[in-house]
Amino acid sequence: MRISTQQVFISNVDNISKTNADLFKTQQQLSTGKNVLQPSDDPLASAQIQKFKKEVARTEQFSGNIEVAQRRLSLEEETIEQVNNLSIRLRELAIQGKNGTLTSTDRNAIASEVDEIVKSLDSLMNTKDVQGEFLFSGNKGFTKPYTVDGATGRYTFNGDDGQRFLQVGPENKVASTDSGFDIFEKIPLVTGYITENVTQTVPIVGEVDFLGGDAEGFATFMEASGPLSFDITGGLLTVTDKDGNFVTADSPAVALNAYDLSTNPDAPIITIAGVEIEVSGTADGTSTFDIFDQHNILNTAVDLRDALRDYNGETGEERDQFNLQMDYILENLQGIEEKNVAARASIGGRQNALEQQDLVNEDYKLFTQEALSSFEDLDYNEAISRFQLQQTALQAAYSSFAQVQDLSLFNYIN
Repeated sequence: MRISTQQVFISNVDNISKTNADLFKTQQQLSTGKNVLQPSDDPLASAQIQKFKKEVARTEQFSGNIEVAQRRLSLEEETIEQVNNLSIRLRELAIQGKNGTLTSTDRNAIASEVDEIVKSLDSLMNTKDVQGEFLFSGNKGFTKPYTVDGATGRYTFNGDDGQRFLQVGPENKVASTDSGFDIFEKIPLVTGYITENVTQTVPIVGEVDFLGGDAEGFATFMEASGPLSFDITGGLLTVTDKDGNFVTADSPAVALNAYDLSTNPDAPIITIAGVEIEVSGTADGTSTFDIFDQHNILNTAVDLRDALRDYNGETGEERDQFNLQMDYILENLQGIEEKNVAARASIGGRQNALEQQDLVNEDYKLFTQEALSSFEDLDYNEAISRFQLQQTALQAAYSSFAQVQDLSLFNYIN
């Protein structure tokens, strides 16, 4: 077989170029510490590397979410603990305020302290997290949860009952917030201590009183059916629920749309779910009845402050009414404190769950990084040995090519 001079040169150039490329690739591997520099080096390993990197990134995101959730829950726990401390102080002041030996000046001094507590509670229950969102607004993070109604002086909850969840594991979500509705509003109703909210065009619903009935049953009824709509047309009274269905009274047990005021000139008192409602209007018109509030701690403190300021104790009836209201406030504060304890227990449980999930995530991340390293990271011992071999081969190629290129027939012709 004949090998031309051109073939010799081309073959040697190709070999040297390939050896140079191999040496350069090994040098890059040593510089980066990576075994696979591009997908074409090892398509299967490259696919596994991308998969493991995504898993590591996802796990790191879970860890970030855990940090956010822990920060929010810690702030929430600290906030409602301070609310509980103020609740305990309100209880002490209510008991002190019932003392019959106190003077008007003494009660006003207690009322002034309660007023300062109201301001502190306002600040605490409108706390913001580090992201600038209100902690207790539910899903309405940028809506101030509690504002005071200038007309009534009472506080209204403006958020919703939602919770904001964060993904902290592949199949695990944890609530990072609690709504003020669940913590501060859903307090067990105290019999006799209900404030109604009546919107009406003419005086129809005149008075709402408990007769010692089931406060919780009434609250459940109103939550499911309220607000109730009262309507008088042509002397005929009808009561419907939020869906427009006729409501049946407990006593008398008849559909209220059949109650004819024209044959009952006196203002009738009807009982719905244990609550007496006096219908005091006879002209045509409508009204809407609902529970105004469930006496959250803000409004309970307002009630305590106002009762202490307004009481003069001139008659035995006034003293009895004052003491009864103090009893209502104390009973309501007990329900508030019990709800506070339950809320903190829930927060503690979630914090423990977050700590356990964080440990699981760290272990999973470690195992994933180990698997990633087996595909991606370079074996330096093998790479250095290979580099030395390739370097020796390249030097030999250069040396042999230098000798081959000097061969010529003319060197042997005299």
